[in-house]
This record gives sequence, structure tokens and C-alpha cells, in this order.
Amino acid sequence: MRTILVGLSLVVSLGACATVPATMDPVLFETEKSRLESNPSIAASETQFGEILARTDLTDDQRADLLYLRADKRWEARFDLPGAITDLDQVVLLRPDDARVASSERRKVFAATEIENAQRRLAQLQNLPDWFDDKVLMGDLAPAVDRYRSSEITPTDAHFYLLREAGYVCDGEGVPVHQHGPEPDYVRGAVWCDDPSVS
Repeated sequence: MRTILVGLSLVVSLGACATVPATMDPVLFETEKSRLESNPSIAASETQFGEILARTDLTDDQRADLLYLRADKRWEARFDLPGAITDLDQVVLLRPDDARVASSERRKVFAATEIENAQRRLAQLQNLPDWFDDKVLMGDLAPAVDRYRSSEITPTDAHFYLLREAGYVCDGEGVPVHQHGPEPDYVRGAVWCDDPSVS
């Protein structure tokens, strides 16, 4: 009987251990964080941030560091500022005593002002590149891409880079990104991706 009880205790203990998620290795975390910090592409960074933030083994400190970093990159690129505010809100919730809370609150105010200004501009008549910038700032990339594609206007070089990094522009067969007039070198041979998820 004692042998059976010992065996059952071992099984229960092993089961309990199996249900407790491991913490992400600190060295691996710092490597991934450095990779994100050095990535110059905000669109590619967004995908990478989404993948690592979906992990269930992040500590609160690790998650707060990533959220603050993503908010910082979004702010610098004027990319999805509503999302940046959400990130900073989560940082404050996760680490209310963090030294970066004060700067987070200030950035939220600045971002809210940028959003208000963008909304005001979007309510008026704009050319396509300016409208695209404001839609990106608001986090509305997909409809902004649709407008560029349907307009048959060639994206600016900066917009083209963002579109390619976000997976909306490919090489190969398909609808050309450039439709009319002399073809700029930066867009040569580029086509719209039918499925951005597999670009």
C-alpha cells in the first residue's frame, strides 16, 4: 500500500510540474529583444513582436519590456499609434512602479494628440500619399493598401518599402505595382501579392 501511495504522489507531482509553464530563458529573451531593437523595418518588427508576445512563458518584466519597445518603435515610425497607447497602458498595469511609467504617460499624451490631428486631416481632402500616412498612423494599414492598389498610383519609395516589408508586395507573376508612366527603379518587377500571409 505504501508503495502505491508513493507512486501516486510521484505521478501527481509530475503532472503538476508539467502544467506549470517554464519561464523564457533570459539569454534567449535578450537575444530576441536585441533582434527586435535592431530591425529597421516596423512592418517586419510587428510580425516578430506578435510572435514573441504570444508566448505564455514570458515573465511580467519581459512582457513589459517588449511592450515598451514595441510602443517606442511604433511612436518613432508613426505606425499604429492607438496600438502604441494600448502597449503603454499594459506596461503601466504590469509594472506600475517602473521608472518608465512617467515617460509612458507623457508619450500617451503626445500620441493622443497625433491621433487627433490625423483624424482631423482624414476628415478633409488629402492626396493619396498623405492619406496613406495618416491611415498607417491610425493602424489602418489594410484599407490603406487597398486604396493604393485600386488607385493604380505607384507608391512612393518609402511606402513601397513598408508595403514590401508588410507582405503586400512580391516578385514574380501578378498585378504590377506600377501601372502608368516611366517605371521607377525601386518598383521594377514588383507585383501585388494575392495573399500577403504567404509573400
